[in-house]
Amino acid sequence: MNEGGPNEGGAVDVRGVGKRYGEAVALDGVSLHVEPGEFMTLLGSSGSGKSTLLNVVAGFTRPSSGSVAVDGRDITKEPPYKRDLGMVFQHYALFPHMSVAENVAFPLRRRRVRGAELTRRVGEALDVVELGGLRDRRPAQLSGGQQQRVALARAIVFRPRVLLMDEPLGALDKRLREQLQLEIKRLHTELGITFVFVTHDQDEALTMSDRIALLRDGRIVQVGTPEDLYDRPASRYVAEFLGESNLLPGSDDPELFLVRPQHVRLSPPGAALPDGHHARDGKVAEVIYLGSGLRVEVELRSGGRLIARTGTRLDPVPKPGDDVVAHWSPQDRVTVPA
Repeated sequence: MNEGGPNEGGAVDVRGVGKRYGEAVALDGVSLHVEPGEFMTLLGSSGSGKSTLLNVVAGFTRPSSGSVAVDGRDITKEPPYKRDLGMVFQHYALFPHMSVAENVAFPLRRRRVRGAELTRRVGEALDVVELGGLRDRRPAQLSGGQQQRVALARAIVFRPRVLLMDEPLGALDKRLREQLQLEIKRLHTELGITFVFVTHDQDEALTMSDRIALLRDGRIVQVGTPEDLYDRPASRYVAEFLGESNLLPGSDDPELFLVRPQHVRLSPPGAALPDGHHARDGKVAEVIYLGSGLRVEVELRSGGRLIARTGTRLDPVPKPGDDVVAHWSPQDRVTVPA
């Protein structure tokens, strides 16, 4: 389908967008640039403003202030059908009385594509999502994952430069979610168009994104690669939102330092530690077997608790009540503004 090759996506510019509902502020002066062909994820908890921002870009919500442009063209006042953006909703919105092929053809018929061209492009879109053999089925005859693929095919069949997705995997079970995460990432690479993806799931965002915009209370608190947000959080909120975190007092009162659980090692008291390692004495409070490893919670003698994620082959395996020394390399410690 990607006849023009990679990087055929459109650039999206959100400039100072605000949205109020009476006294309630849903978006507070949000600005964001999405590069052509980028996979940008809008991440945040419920009520953070991520879906409102996506709906402003899509045209379903009119902003109270600010503007939206695609490839430099201001689309702020244009209705959704004139923006030519692909959209995938959480609940798919498939037509139950239409076959798979008819659902996928719908956007093309609205654009007056007919005959052999319509048949060819529907076939291409279904092949991309690996549903070519199910073109004559109705949505009720499909699994949840298959329905999601039909929704994706319908959104890409008219070759939009930007594809918007609002929690598209939210209704699926964990195994299917993880499978479709990889398929959507593959689809993004194959098509080369710009994806703007909304989720509240941090693992989903870390797995799929080129960059992540983390929202809180209608504002973007940090934008960066998954590595930026996970390894170099700009605030305590970002550190605690993405993954498990150990936040310990720094040398200054308004300062904390972050150590991720996978960087924490546990040793018995009196054991020799690697040169330069920071250490805290404590007692094991809880051990949880995770299959791939152990999650060990340590009650520190200095106060508070610390989490370590370790392999299952520790000798000895820690047990609740054991005295331990939790330690980590200085390279694995990140300073975070409190």
